[in-house]
Amino acid sequence: MPITGHELKAGQVWRYHAPEGFEQSRLVIGAIATFADQRRIVCVSVNEAPQHLPDGGVAAMNIAFLPLSEDAFAATVVALDENATVAVNPEFADGFTEWNDDERGLTCFTVAFDGWLDRLIARQMAAIVGSDAA
Repeated sequence: MPITGHELKAGQVWRYHAPEGFEQSRLVIGAIATFADQRRIVCVSVNEAPQHLPDGGVAAMNIAFLPLSEDAFAATVVALDENATVAVNPEFADGFTEWNDDERGLTCFTVAFDGWLDRLIARQMAAIVGSDAA
């Protein structure tokens, strides 16, 4: 597990299993929510993740707020990037506040993130219903 030996902290920048052509994309920890049962949710922003465009192309996008279970975060990351100069997205705080105030509870993704937000959502939905998604 790549996070072994690293204490997770806000402000850390992590490399992850990004798609080809988007290897410069990084996850930046904005906050870690810890609960009484020791469960933790790692809230990140993502810079330069791929996004499918309506015309069939692909472009880089920034994801201001993405909550991942600690296990999903561990399955996502490759290594701590101690030399990166990437900051948490300026809109992270708004996303965190909205998430924190959501009456449905502090939900998070429990599957690994591979750079594609649409695929993450599909895999999460498949995990919820108990099937496999590509």
